[in-house]
Order: sequence, then structure tokens, then C-alpha cells
Amino acid sequence: MSSFHKTSDSRVTISGTKVKNSLPIVSSGIPSLDHVIGGGLPAGSIFAVEEDVLANYSRILLKYFLSEGVACKHDLFIASADENPSDISKELPLPTIIPQDDEITTTASDVDKMKIAWRYEGLSQVESSFGSNTSFGHHFDLSKHIDANTIDSCNIKYCKLDMDSEKVNGFNNSLYHKLLTSIKDLVSKEEYQSSFKKNSNILRIGIHSLGSPVWMAMDCDEETSGNYGQDLIKFMYCLRVILRDTNAVAFITIPAHLFDDDHIMKRLLYSVDNAVRIESFAGSSRETNPVYKDYHGLFHITKLSAIYSLVPFVPPSLDMAFKLKRKKFVIEKLHLPPELQETKEREQDDITSVPTVNCGGFKKRDIEF
Repeated sequence: MSSFHKTSDSRVTISGTKVKNSLPIVSSGIPSLDHVIGGGLPAGSIFAVEEDVLANYSRILLKYFLSEGVACKHDLFIASADENPSDISKELPLPTIIPQDDEITTTASDVDKMKIAWRYEGLSQVESSFGSNTSFGHHFDLSKHIDANTIDSCNIKYCKLDMDSEKVNGFNNSLYHKLLTSIKDLVSKEEYQSSFKKNSNILRIGIHSLGSPVWMAMDCDEETSGNYGQDLIKFMYCLRVILRDTNAVAFITIPAHLFDDDHIMKRLLYSVDNAVRIESFAGSSRETNPVYKDYHGLFHITKLSAIYSLVPFVPPSLDMAFKLKRKKFVIEKLHLPPELQETKEREQDDITSVPTVNCGGFKKRDIEF
């Protein structure tokens, strides 16, 4: 073991990053999200978010990712076909020094005053919120936006994807070719290459609602109808090849619930490194279910990367839910409330558990100790 020595890596000096498995890691802007995916997003990787039905929460995750780039002075690239990308930058949440919490927390002095059973005193406290004590990344206030002067001073490239009838080789939809060419030209600069040692910086690529109905509109002719997913799969594979061994990180939201073919998203997962799915309770029966009253939806992890590692990261829990507070977005362990009321099924179980010989005419639930 004496023959091994630790080598220095100049990429450590890039602001807003940390090194893990010889790769720069950037924060997603949400400490709880960084915690459940293994500490952050590796450079040269693709992070995909399967949008919720209304695409409200996935948009919030994208804004967190971009706001973290503004706070760390990273370069940004924002692309969208559904709206003007500059409008997304106007809604980025403002960084805060101290994380804000809308809930009333219990102080240590209050905990000492609480009387609990002696058998539970030695148990460790269950932490529902992930990454609450982390020092990596920033905290943001969703109720406030970054001012326009700060946005103008940042190095942000916008890519508004407009419809046209131009045909290109390799893609039936010219929007994918236009977006892929724009990213390739930008990533090819020296400051985004992993081998470049001077003035290196992180490039955060945010793509909003890739493959939405606006993208599908280009594939509605007779020749390409039913093959709209092929361009999407091809684009994601080419993007992965372009971003490898670079200091660029792609954050892509995908409306997977709109795809007619379920196999499209399954094939897309082969080309991405990390993927999550947001299941919102809005418009479903769970929205009014008292069991889920403390949450706004379920948070599913569909893929975790194993870049420069033998095995992928194992999250602390697979049963997760999220809640959107007034000032922040939080991912927590899913805790269902206990059954406090005595139901008919429970009464029936008590009755059937009593021996057939009724001594004294009393039931088991009538016995008190």
C-alpha cells in the first residue's frame, strides 16, 4: 500500500464543487435531493426528472438547479420550446444565508421537558428531512426572486427552440438537431473541458420539458407519425457522448406521462445517469386522503449512477414524499400516521381472539390492567 499516493486535482478549485471519485460534484440546489442521490450531480452527467401531471414541481426543481449555478457563479445554458427561456431566469429563487422553515420546531429545552416512556429514551431520533445539516450548496427562498441586475451579470446562454420546416440528416425533428448543435458548440470550449487546468468553470445545462407536445408537433406528418420517440432517444444518447469528460451537467425535465409508448422512458433511462419521478397528489384521490395530508406528492428514484464506482449509491430510504412549503421544497421520508381509532375490524379481531368458553360473560377488550 505504500506505493499508492494521493494525487492532486486542479478541478477542486472550481467554485461550488466538491470532488468524489475523482469527479467534480455540484449541488442541485436542494439539500434533501443531494442527500438521496449520493451527494450531488457529477460533472459530465445527465439528470432527468419525470414531470408531474401539471409540471409545477418539476419546474421548481429546474429553477433550484439554475439558482445554485447563479450563486456559485457557474455558466448557464437554458433551453425550452414551450416558452421563452429568459422568462425562466426571471423566476429563480433568491439565496438565503439561514434556511427558512415555516414549521415550528421543538427546541432542546422543550424536549427535556417532555415525558416519555423509559424504554424509548435510548432510541435515536428519526430524521424525516434529508440533508438538513449539510454545508454543501445553498438554501433558497421561493417567495423571493433574484434581481434582474444579478441575472444580467451572469454568463447565461438562452436557446429558444422555434418551429421550422427544415430537415436535417439524422433527425426527423429539426429541434433536436438545433439543440444538440448549440450544446456541442458551447461544451467544446476550453473552460468546460476536464483536462483544462486554467480558468475552468462548470456549465449548467437546463432543458425545460423535453419532448413536450410542442416537440411532438413536428412529428405529426404521415411519414414520421408514431416515431416521435426515436428522435428523443437518439438525442439523449448523443448528449451523453458530448457531455462525458467535461465540466458540464445537464438537468432535463421530461413529460413522460404524455408518451403513448411506455418503453420510450425506459429506453431513455439507459442514456441518463440519475433519474427521478414526481408523483403529485393534485387531481387524484390522495389529495383529499387524510393519510397524505402532510405531503404534496410522492418522490420516486428511478435510476442512480455509478460513475467511476463499482456500485451505485444506495439511498437511505425508498419510501419518500415531498412537500412544498411557502419558502422551500423538501424531500422527506414517508411516514404514515398511526391508527388511533378502534375500527370494526379491530373489534372483530378482539372478539374472535376470545376463547369459545365465555367465563363470566366478559370480553377481552373489557379487561384493563
